[in-house]
Amino acid sequence: MIRRRRPVREPVFSFDSFLDLVTNVVGVIIRLILVTWVGARAYHAAMEDLPPAPVTPSEEPAEIATAFDPLQAELARQRAELDRAQERLLEQLRQVEWLKEDRAQTERQLADLSARRQTLDAAKADLVKAAAGTKLGPQATLTLAELEERRQKLAEELLALEQSPPPKKTLRYRTPVSQPVNSDQWHFECTGGRVTFVNIPDMMAEVDRRAPDLSKHLEDRWQVVDVTETYGPFRMRFQVERLRDGLDAALGSANPDPNARSYRWGVTWRRVDPIMPVRGESADAALAPGSQFRRMVDRLDPELATVTLWAYQDSFALYRQLRDYLADRGLTVAGRPMPDGTPIGFSPRGTASRGQ
Repeated sequence: MIRRRRPVREPVFSFDSFLDLVTNVVGVIIRLILVTWVGARAYHAAMEDLPPAPVTPSEEPAEIATAFDPLQAELARQRAELDRAQERLLEQLRQVEWLKEDRAQTERQLADLSARRQTLDAAKADLVKAAAGTKLGPQATLTLAELEERRQKLAEELLALEQSPPPKKTLRYRTPVSQPVNSDQWHFECTGGRVTFVNIPDMMAEVDRRAPDLSKHLEDRWQVVDVTETYGPFRMRFQVERLRDGLDAALGSANPDPNARSYRWGVTWRRVDPIMPVRGESADAALAPGSQFRRMVDRLDPELATVTLWAYQDSFALYRQLRDYLADRGLTVAGRPMPDGTPIGFSPRGTASRGQ
């Protein structure tokens, strides 16, 4: 029997198979997107956990970057003006306080003089009554007798004093052993028989603040001289100088090289200039309770403070009185004898104070 062969048919297109294929492709794409998203999140988390990279020396500091900002420059200028205004206000308050103290002292002296005047007026009245004895009768005779009795007693007391041995005075000499001062120094000027506080720390601080700004003017000159604000009866004059290198020192050029990109500078000297011819307190006023000198030194800690006395030739006796008072309180005293006409000065080549 012969089998009948069926004709070969072409495969029929099926939508189900096509949908399965599309679903598989979309699933693969979604899976790739999820893998990429998870990897990106893990990368950002790892970058956040890493420490910040150190700033290399080649990177410019933030201060240099902000220096060119006009707003920052204006803010810096306003802050500097506020600081200067505050310093001037504090100085004026100190002067007002000093004037109040001087006025109180003057009023006390005026009261003492008034009391003495009343005493003298009473004595004068007694003498006038004694001189008019002929007109006062028995009362005047009694007054003259009392005066004679007092004269005799005074004569006997004078005779006894002349015959008695002279009193002995104990002289105290401080041990002349000194050592360099390393503690905070409080400076006082002794001249003309008067002692005056010199606020050197505040003047030094102002010089240190202003020196960097003045150094910018040294591009075409060797030095710049300026003065500080007024501190009491003093102010400080100082010099900012451009340091010469080996070539400039050898050539001795009149002006520095303006093309030099960098140079070194420093404050070469400081000098205290008085602005008031009569200043300070006398010895009796300074050692009296409530004086400006006593109010300042009585609150000092002997372990932390040193008093430096800049004594001129006309005030050595005042210096010895103040030194003895300070030594009795246990304070270290550094004496700096000064020739007449020489101002108080500081320089890198100067000598350090030595206290005892």
